[in-house]
Amino acid sequence: MHRTGVYCDRMNDAEDRSDAWARAAHELVTETASRQISRDIAHLAEIEVDSHGIHAVSPPEGYQAPRSGVITTHVLARSRDVPEATVETRVAVWVAKESNEPAVLLTRVGSDRVLELSAADLEPEPSAQARSQVNDYVAVVIAHMVSSLNAAMQRTYGHESDAPDVAEYDRNA
Repeated sequence: MHRTGVYCDRMNDAEDRSDAWARAAHELVTETASRQISRDIAHLAEIEVDSHGIHAVSPPEGYQAPRSGVITTHVLARSRDVPEATVETRVAVWVAKESNEPAVLLTRVGSDRVLELSAADLEPEPSAQARSQVNDYVAVVIAHMVSSLNAAMQRTYGHESDAPDVAEYDRNA
């Protein structure tokens, strides 16, 4: 009976640590996204960055939601010029099922874009390497969002004109 209690304590400690890693990764993604968006693309769109708890997404093989629940960073971009043009994305944080590396996996929901982070890069606080990796990862995710937002704006602006094969926005070019 005593051994079972010790085993449960170790499992709880491991779960608490993996939750802490997941929270650290999530905070780093959210902070990085907020910083990059406000600096680089705020002139293009109204951007909302927020955090969500449980969201209906499935973990990749070998990973699971942190004990506290799936955590995601949600980014919504709405064009200032074309309010109908909006795009959104979520980055979810997963922890390894087994106590092996990488300890945390970031996934861009709906794509194959992932980032693996080790426990050593998240504990006791995110390392410079983890910050750099997350910075690059978020930059690519945001670049894809900006591209998608641009395409959505072009579709909205791209009303066909009277002239064949010339879009309305090309008339004065």
